[in-house]
Amino acid sequence: MTKEEFNTLVMAMKAVYPSANFIPDKAAFEIWYEMMADISYNALSIAIKVHISNNKFPPTIADLRELCSNISGEQTDYGQAWQEVMKSVQRWGMYREEQALENMDPLTKQVVQRLGFRSICTSENITADRANFRMIFEELSSREKTNNQVPQKLREQIEQIRNNAMKKLEENNG
Repeated sequence: MTKEEFNTLVMAMKAVYPSANFIPDKAAFEIWYEMMADISYNALSIAIKVHISNNKFPPTIADLRELCSNISGEQTDYGQAWQEVMKSVQRWGMYREEQALENMDPLTKQVVQRLGFRSICTSENITADRANFRMIFEELSSREKTNNQVPQKLREQIEQIRNNAMKKLEENNG
């Protein structure tokens, strides 16, 4: 999104929320833009309209990023994901794990790998496996949603810091 497009959206928000404290100066505008620049104009415009429709008070950056994440992200619930696992078990069986995992949604695949595809196939207590699947799926889904709300540029910086820390740890241990 360009600064001009963002400025158009800011003007619209200021028209609806005329408080003097809402994005009061150029410095505030720059911070807001930096935190929202990776979102498409269309998605942010829709998020603003949704916020305006449901809230009496101006949005925060976090409010709008969360709305954008909800608008643009495909949300699979654990029930749909578990159904996908059960279909894979029926279709591929325990000896064709690679094909089964290949055909799964990335998040579902990650959960199944943690639990073990063969363990699910040979389970004697599928109800307990479903409960464990749900617990892991919801945790990873929540983590992914939170991560997706952080601007891409910031995610890259965080990843770089983590990589540098790992390199230092390896150097110190090795």
